[in-house]
Amino acid sequence: MQPILTDKVYYVGPTREYKSITRLFLDLASDSSPKTVYIDAGVYDIFREYKEANVPSPPDDVKSPDYFTYNVFLPLNTNLIGIGNVVLTFCPSPDEITYGESRTWSPLNIVGACHIENIEIRCKNGRYCIHDDGHNANQNTSHTYKHVRCVYEMSDIKDGKRLGFNKTVGNGMAQGTKFEFEDCTFQFAGGNQPAFYTHEDGRKDPENSPSLIFKHCLFLSSEDSDRALFLQNLATADLHILTRIESCCFLGGIYLHIYRDESAQHFDVTLINSGNPKQHVDREEENRYPIKVY
Repeated sequence: MQPILTDKVYYVGPTREYKSITRLFLDLASDSSPKTVYIDAGVYDIFREYKEANVPSPPDDVKSPDYFTYNVFLPLNTNLIGIGNVVLTFCPSPDEITYGESRTWSPLNIVGACHIENIEIRCKNGRYCIHDDGHNANQNTSHTYKHVRCVYEMSDIKDGKRLGFNKTVGNGMAQGTKFEFEDCTFQFAGGNQPAFYTHEDGRKDPENSPSLIFKHCLFLSSEDSDRALFLQNLATADLHILTRIESCCFLGGIYLHIYRDESAQHFDVTLINSGNPKQHVDREEENRYPIKVY
């Protein structure tokens, strides 16, 4: 798992030219050339950075795809690497954040090729810790994560509605995308919610299906959870999504979810040296990819 080869290098930190991660991402938004961003040790409050950068606030009736309009994104083809103990937080109080903001803003948003390394992300009252979903805009890209820790704490209730999406990682797989996670932790602190949530995007090229690889990762939900890893099928095409889970640990189970009746099961899951976590499989009698445990 190697970072993207780059010549351009940028730094963020208390003594650097850029002290705000959000400000740097906005300045590089139109730069799709390969680049590396190093973040100095420290705690970076991304919600405060959004407010200071005057990021437009989405309405409370915002639709899910509208996050493209209202978010700040990691520039395409970027290595984002922490130096020392780097923590990104997004934990506003209910009084500070609107319902629309909580359903749209995530501390790290990704739509294309990336390499993320040595970063901790903590979120409450936001959408996800990491939202990596290109909505098929950037196909055949590689997304790699190494030594990344994501912790999502159950969000608060405001005006009778639960804030946020209450999932640690929200991951949408475009055609031909490859996702690899090594030595990562995905932790939902507070109930039977996904520690890692992913879905395929619904495009129809079975010969170019996305893939998921996890090595030495922790999926931590609650002991009675059936969805520490939540794999959701949206597409009706005959896809085959290779899903390899090697030397990982689960607190909670694996859930294979069929989103609509005309969808089919596409995740071909193999567990190697990862125990035998509980499994929930929608329409198990029709599933041509039963979970394999070695």
